[in-house]
Amino acid sequence: MILEKEFLIEKAKNYMFTPYRFGGKTKSGIDCSALIKNIFAYYKISLPRISYHQAKKGCFIPKKRIEKGDLLFFATGTSKKINHVGMVINVNSKDIFFIHSSTSSGVIISQLYQKKYWHNRFIMARRILYSS
Repeated sequence: MILEKEFLIEKAKNYMFTPYRFGGKTKSGIDCSALIKNIFAYYKISLPRISYHQAKKGCFIPKKRIEKGDLLFFATGTSKKINHVGMVINVNSKDIFFIHSSTSSGVIISQLYQKKYWHNRFIMARRILYSS
């Protein structure tokens, strides 16, 4: 399963610096849920198009057990409804690094704990890829 996770991470990194475009799904412009949908499609895993619906797939993972390849879900609006998703690309003792398509910077890597913005808006993590 490690190879599959690394494969997905490399596919995700191929989108680095792609501009954000609401409803976009290509390298000319992409939103957060399309990025995740496209990444997992490389591995023949079909996910819904909307982050809120993606958050219903896989299984819930407690923060302490988050691993590479897991999905992080956020509520960035005024409600607590999930409207943003990213994929974990690295975990160390101090932080969790995730790739996502941000409205301000396009596809970038952010840290869950380094920035209060993300930490305060974090809702849950879900695992789509399971160890065999």
